[in-house]
Amino acid sequence: MTSKFISLKTFASIISIVTLLTFFSACKKDQLNIDSEKQFSEVGHKTDPLNPFDGGWGLTLKPDGVADITPGGDIVYRGTYKISGKNLSVTTDQVKFKFEILSQTEIKEKQYGILLRLNP
Repeated sequence: MTSKFISLKTFASIISIVTLLTFFSACKKDQLNIDSEKQFSEVGHKTDPLNPFDGGWGLTLKPDGVADITPGGDIVYRGTYKISGKNLSVTTDQVKFKFEILSQTEIKEKQYGILLRLNP
């Protein structure tokens, strides 16, 4: 009778360990690390000589959680950002922008599909 109790106890321990390992491996890791100020610019943006105020999209992320975003014009909006796995959200007083993190150097705005690349 004792051997069945020990085997059930061992089985329960193994199940607990497997469950914990599965839980910790399923946790999302942030795809983008902001350890210094990073500036992203719209890829392939062509300026229109008739519209000097169109500078394309731009995004600056700072380590303290502050973001400056220029959504296709010349006005810069100050806000905050949050990174969760492969998602980046930038919130300003005016609007909230959502991005998909493609790599450490590229992000894509979700609503309009604008690709931004880290400036060298």
